[in-house]
Amino acid sequence: MPLLQCYNKGCMQKFDPEENHKDACLYHPGPHYFHDAYKIWECCNRKSTDFNTWLSYKGCTKGSHNPEKPADILKVSAVKEIRPENPEDVIVWNGLNKPAERNGVEARKMIGLKMETTDAARKSIDAFKQTTSADPTDGVLVSGAKCKNSGCNDTYNGPESNSIPCMHHPGTAVFHEGMKYWSCCERKTSDFSNFLDQSGCTKGQHNWCKNERVDKIREDFFQDTRSGQIHVNIYCKGALPDQCKFESNGLYLQATVVHGFGNKETVLNYDLWGEIEADKSKVVIGERKVEMVLSKKEPIGWPRLTYNAEGDKKE
Repeated sequence: MPLLQCYNKGCMQKFDPEENHKDACLYHPGPHYFHDAYKIWECCNRKSTDFNTWLSYKGCTKGSHNPEKPADILKVSAVKEIRPENPEDVIVWNGLNKPAERNGVEARKMIGLKMETTDAARKSIDAFKQTTSADPTDGVLVSGAKCKNSGCNDTYNGPESNSIPCMHHPGTAVFHEGMKYWSCCERKTSDFSNFLDQSGCTKGQHNWCKNERVDKIREDFFQDTRSGQIHVNIYCKGALPDQCKFESNGLYLQATVVHGFGNKETVLNYDLWGEIEADKSKVVIGERKVEMVLSKKEPIGWPRLTYNAEGDKKE
C-alpha cells in the first residue's frame, strides 16, 4: 500500500496507513501566532525569531496521522494569483501581489492616528515624575540643545540664540517613486543624505528642546492575515504620549516618538508598500515599546513593509 502524507502541523511526514495507531504521530494541536518578532506554537509555547528554527520544532502531542489536506492550504500557480472565497484566507506569496498605486498621493491629507496608552506605561511615567525634579513634559532648555524644526541645525547657546532666524521646513517629508522632498518647497532628490542636508526654506522662530535625536532604533513588523492588520513595533522605553505624533495619508506614514521620558526623539518615515486606512489604525504606547496597528485597505499580503520604487516596478 502506498504511503500517505500526514498534514498535522509539526509532523508533515509520510506514513503507512496500516500502521497508523494513536501514538504514531507527534504534532502541534494548537494554532500558531506571531508576536514581537517571535513565531510561537500556542499549544506548547515554543517560540523562535528564526522561521526555519520555529518550523523545525517537533510536535508536543501524540496522536494518529492525518491524511486529510486542510482547506486552508492552497496551491498557487506561478503565473497567476488564486484567491479563495474568503479574502482573509489569502496566502502571502512574494511577487504575486502588487504594491498600491501612487498616483495622486501628494494631494492626500495627513490624518493623525488614534493613540492608546497601556496602564504599565502610565505607571512608569508617573513613577519617573515622582523620582525626579524635572517633569518630562516641561521642555527645559539646556545649552547645546538642537532646534527641533526640520531642516535647522542650530543649537541653543543662551537667550541670544533666539535672535538668530530659524530656516526650516514647515511642511512634511514626502517619499514618492524613489524621490525624497519636503512638501513646502519640493526640492526633489533620490539621495536620502542630500534630502536630509537640504537647508530650510522658511524663516521663523527656533523650537528648542532638550531631546536627543536618535535616528537608529530597533524596530520590526509582522502582519496578521486574518485581521488584515500590519503591526509595526518600535522598541523604546519611556515614550510620552502627549509629545508623540503619528500621521498617515494611507501610503505615507510618519512617526515622531519622544521617549526616554522626554530625553530622546526619533522620527521615522515609511513609504508603505500597500495602502492602509488611517482612520481605522491606531498606536499603542507601552512601557517598553510603541506598537502601530495599521489596518490594510486590501486583504492581501505585503512582501515587505516599505515600497521600493525601482525594485517593485520590475516585479
